[in-house]
Amino acid sequence: MVVLTVAVLGLVHAPSWVEDAYRDRAAYERASQCPAGHPAGADCLEQVKGEVVDMGTRGCPGDGCPPEERRLRVRYGSDTVWLTVNGSTYDAARRGTPADVRVWHGAVTRVTVRGHSTDFLPSAGSSLLWRLAGVWLLAGVVICALIASRRRTLAFLGSAWLLLTAPFVVIVDTSLMGRLGVVDVILAVVLAVPGVIVSVVGLRRSVRS
Repeated sequence: MVVLTVAVLGLVHAPSWVEDAYRDRAAYERASQCPAGHPAGADCLEQVKGEVVDMGTRGCPGDGCPPEERRLRVRYGSDTVWLTVNGSTYDAARRGTPADVRVWHGAVTRVTVRGHSTDFLPSAGSSLLWRLAGVWLLAGVVICALIASRRRTLAFLGSAWLLLTAPFVVIVDTSLMGRLGVVDVILAVVLAVPGVIVSVVGLRRSVRS
């Protein structure tokens, strides 16, 4: 009962919770390059000259390991930060190589080295993704709590709901940003396949029991 109450309260506050993140994300998506003499914290993209001061990889040898991370340590202004970049950006870099750095509210959103770029989603973007996922999971908790008496159905529904989190986030996020396209729909469908399979299997077994 306590879990259900907390989940319901979370859903009640979800619209304002998601709206705050959406406004931040929308401001980032609409942002243009900062003009000269812009105030600190302005909603614009600051272009800063930087330099690659170190580089290296991180990972583990052997089969079954996650893909190796390629990382550059970039100094720009008074800040220095390690960035995980794509292969082309890493291969183009050397220690001392100039780098163009794009900054949004103090966070690096793009680094370009010799014409090769890697983009990063700032907290304004990742916050919306996490909050959408949170709303979906809260809804799942409410539904699962309402059918808690049927354990077999609950197990399959809970698993399927978790697997459908990613496609839900993809569709809603791209729709809110006005960028929903064929590729996004295909990606969402592919990500939804495991959840649909678990749902169908669970429904059949629940009917038989």
